[in-house]
Amino acid sequence: MRHPGGEGGPSVADRVFVVLESCAGSSQALTLVDLVERTGLPKTTLHRMCWKLVELGMLEHADNGFRIGTKLFALGSMNPGLRRLRAMAMPHLHALVERTGWAVNLAVLADDRALIVEEIYGAQSQTMRRMVGGRLPLHATAVGKALLSGYSGARLDAVLGMTALRPYTRTTIVRPNLLREQLDAVRRTGAAFSHEEWSVGTSGVASPVTVAGRVVAAVAAVGPPGDQGLRQRANSVRHTALVVSRALSPAPAPAAVAA
Repeated sequence: MRHPGGEGGPSVADRVFVVLESCAGSSQALTLVDLVERTGLPKTTLHRMCWKLVELGMLEHADNGFRIGTKLFALGSMNPGLRRLRAMAMPHLHALVERTGWAVNLAVLADDRALIVEEIYGAQSQTMRRMVGGRLPLHATAVGKALLSGYSGARLDAVLGMTALRPYTRTTIVRPNLLREQLDAVRRTGAAFSHEEWSVGTSGVASPVTVAGRVVAAVAAVGPPGDQGLRQRANSVRHTALVVSRALSPAPAPAAVAA
């Protein structure tokens, strides 16, 4: 967005968003100096903006700086589609944790990233970091690949491009042609895998949730590396995604009764 008058600088909405995104992306409160470095905005502008956002409940102020406010979580949680997805999926996610013993998460697309909207931890996954609200790369995570399997044509080309993708670890798939082969396999089998491709020591298996032929979310089980553990849990993850897909799908219209 730009100013209505056509100036080249960012609009007020742009500046507010970049401040909120910077605070949300940090595990620690950010000072004005930190925000200047991250946003490139003048300190005086940030001072006025941050205190106004605190007043509105979008940010909170602590002794060591500004952090994201809880009001944003409340507003995001009111999205009707997201509320329905989480409500329909939750009992099945708990059942998946019981069957696999691994951490389980639910993700949707957000600006070509996998946004984690729900997560549940089993006995074997208590030490894993919490990811609700986190946005993960599509090409380097199982849940991201499951979501990416719904892309096709120009949309997929725009995400993958023709050059190497960002490597997060030494096992990240960075060649677009290899990733396309994996996505073809996800579409055939309903299972996506990630072998320590985003974080060393963590692997995952995921499956897309589809409604009317469109990928709307993805379910994943995340645990320690090892192909055997992933393969053993693939069927359970696929089953959970299928059950959630059915729960979200509209009921078929009743058959017409002949006169």
